[in-house]
Formats: sequence, structure tokens, C-alpha cells
Amino acid sequence: MRIISNKDTNSKTTKRILTFGGIVLGIYIIGTVLFTFITLPNTHVNGKNVSFAPKESVIGDSVGDFDIKIKGLDDKNLSFNSKDVDYKANIPKGASLDQNPLKWPISFITKEDFEFDYKVNYDEDKLDEILKNSQFMKKVVEPKDAKLEFDGKEFKIKEEVEGNKVKYNKLKKEAISAIKTRNADIDMDESFYEHPKVFAKDKNLQKALKDANDALKLSYKFNINGFDKKIEGETLADMIEFQNGQLTLDYEKLSGYVAKIAKETNTYGKERKFNATDIGEIVVNPGVYGFKLNEKETAKAILEAFSKRKSKEIEPIYDKVGLNRYENGTDLKDTYIEVDLSRQHMWYYKDGELLISSDIVTGRLSENALTNKGVGSILSKDRNSKLKGIDFDGSDYETPVHYWMPIGWDGEGFHDAYWRSSFGGNIYINNGSHGCLNMPPSQAAKLFELVEINTPVVVYESSTNNSPNMLY
Repeated sequence: MRIISNKDTNSKTTKRILTFGGIVLGIYIIGTVLFTFITLPNTHVNGKNVSFAPKESVIGDSVGDFDIKIKGLDDKNLSFNSKDVDYKANIPKGASLDQNPLKWPISFITKEDFEFDYKVNYDEDKLDEILKNSQFMKKVVEPKDAKLEFDGKEFKIKEEVEGNKVKYNKLKKEAISAIKTRNADIDMDESFYEHPKVFAKDKNLQKALKDANDALKLSYKFNINGFDKKIEGETLADMIEFQNGQLTLDYEKLSGYVAKIAKETNTYGKERKFNATDIGEIVVNPGVYGFKLNEKETAKAILEAFSKRKSKEIEPIYDKVGLNRYENGTDLKDTYIEVDLSRQHMWYYKDGELLISSDIVTGRLSENALTNKGVGSILSKDRNSKLKGIDFDGSDYETPVHYWMPIGWDGEGFHDAYWRSSFGGNIYINNGSHGCLNMPPSQAAKLFELVEINTPVVVYESSTNNSPNMLY
């Protein structure tokens, strides 16, 4: 029987340690020699991993031609060579990989980055041409949000469309980065694509669905005499939309509808048929009289009412107003002032009753200071005014009057002419006014007391054709 002493045991352990140490040292020496010629693990040049590459080729390889491969998510791919974009790069003076091969073991757990300015040049226009003519830009399906859709009876949710539209700017940015860093492979992920922002399962959209169907009961009636204009039913349904997480009305569609109503109901700026005293029906030019809808403010009032989910009679908001709107949709019926420049006479009717009939004197024909024709309006009534202007001889004039009633934007209006002893006839030809409608003082006073502001003033020529049209 052999007895093993402690001395023998210690000797074997020592031998094993020395053997293991020798192996490790050998591996280290081999690694040191090897990494004298090749790059260390985790070596990156301008962002590209060049681990275990021959040192003499790493820097030089960064100036030669190379392929760039781009892989999409839907089997669309692109491959092109750097020379296709006229790629050129110059090795920086003194560029080298200064690595200590003795440190190779720790390089497995540490990263070493080298940045060299290769002064890369390429033709951006050619890159754009390659990308824009690639498969990524063909048969593009635009992403679409899930939305509310009216089927003629009720609203339903139309599901989103995912699409395959590439974010061109991101794709180009990554392609440029690949050219500059020689990281030649680009794997496109979801971030490269446009996506819907609203999905069918969106809780806000689900809530809006119920809200939209409830909103179909709403009605907005325009309170415009002579017209039956409403927004309700399918017309309202066509305007309802889900936007920014809320149910609202499509402003463009709403504005378009209000514009249509304005076109159909506005009287401002339109010719009118008129029953002239002792003459019959004539057509008169437009002027400052009439109703003109303020489309923006009217649409705003509808939006506000819809936001409260309440039906409402909409009181139109006007930029221009007349005296009355009648059941037949017109604004000129049986209350008006009539002026015939040819007969040099005026009539004032109220509710069909003739209250004033008077000769007048209008703008001087010989000086081409003619009174304008069209449908004006009594814009205001002022006592003791001073009328100022340039006289026929070129001098300034200032004439005080007791009653002043302007009818348009041309500076013309009714006023008393206490300096005249006669009116009517052919006085206006050589001794007419500067354009105003001169009245006998008593008749001017009577008109001033009786007439309302906004009363239409119909000015026409029955047998002459001298006067210009009224501005409006």
C-alpha cells in the first residue's frame, strides 16, 4: 500500500497551475501578436464596426466604392453602388489606428471609436433620383385615419388604412449617413413609415360615434325672411367630423354651405326690378342698399351652437343691411324713395302711401357733375351740417345746410337748397348741384322727419342716359 504525502499533493497542484498559466500566457502572446496586425474587438471607425479587420486595409477601404443595401418591410428593396452618386473620399493626412495590442483582452468588454474626416463628397441630386425612382416610391398607399362615415341612416366607423408610405426625409437621411460612414446596410423598421394617427379602437372615436348619431337630431334654421334655409339631416351629417379627438363640423364644408346661402339670399350688389311711378317696370342698377351676409361670423355662430349640441334658429349676421326683408325674399317693396334724374323729381312712399312728391335739382350736366344712379340708402340724418368740396371754378366751397341725408359713398345726398327759388325742369343742365339732390327747404324738412335710416333710394334715368353708376 502506497501512502500519498502532502508534499506530493502540493506538487501536483503547483504543476497544474503552472500548466494553466502557461496556456493563458501562450494565448495572450498569440493574441498580442495577432492584434498587432488586425484591429481589436469592438473597434469602430466613423460608426462602422471594423473589428478583426487588417489594420492596413481599414482606413484605405473607407475611400473605395461600396454597395449600399436598403431593405424595407414589405419586400421592397434597393441596392446601389457608391459610384452611382459620384462618391469620393480622401484619406486624412496622418490617419492611423493607434491601438495597443497588449490590451486586447479588455477590448472584448470596451468599445473604441475612431473618427476620421475623409472629406466625403457625393452628388445629392443623383441620390434623390435613385431614392425617388426606387420601389419605395411606387405603388404607394397613403395611410388613412379611422373616421366616422355616414351611410345614409347613421354614422359608423370606417377603419384606418395602414398604408406603406415611406418617410422620404428619414430614408434620405439614413442613406446619407450610410454613404458617409460606409455602414452599407439599412434595415427599415416601422419608424421609416407614415402611420395613421386615429385607429378604429380609439376610445375618443368610439365616444364620438355615439355623439355623432345623437347630433343627427339637431337642426339649424336660418332666420332669413322669404327663404327656407336649414342645416339638418344629411346636410348636417356631411359636415360632422372627428378632429383632434373631438366631434365638430368640417369648417370648409360649413363655410361652403354658408357661402351658398349668401349667394342665394344676398341682395346687396344686385340689379332689381322696380315699378317706376307713371312708367312701369324697369331694371335699376345696384348701389349701397341691400343685405350682405357676414359669412365668417355666421359660420362661427353655427359652430358655437353645434358645440353645445343644441338646435337653434340662426340670426344672420350681416355686413350690410337694408330696411326690410320681405316674404318673397326681396328687400324693396312699398317703402322707398324714388328719384328720376330725367324728370328731376322725387317721390317718397311708405307702406305704399305717397307721402312726398317734389321737384328737385341734381348734378350739373354741363360740368359733368352728374348724380349717380343705382339703389342707395339713407345712411344717416344730420342737422345743421356743412358740405365742403371743390367748386366748379376750382375754389373750395363750404355750404351750411339744415337737413343732410347721404344716400351713398359718393358724397351725394338729399339736403335743403334754401338759395334756390325754383326746382325741376332743365335747371340741372347748366345750374345743377355738385352731385347732391337739392330739395325745397320745406320738402327737405318733411323728408327728414318722416324717413327712416336704411330706407332704399332708387335713382334712375327714364329718358336720358347721362349719369354714371353708383359706387357700392
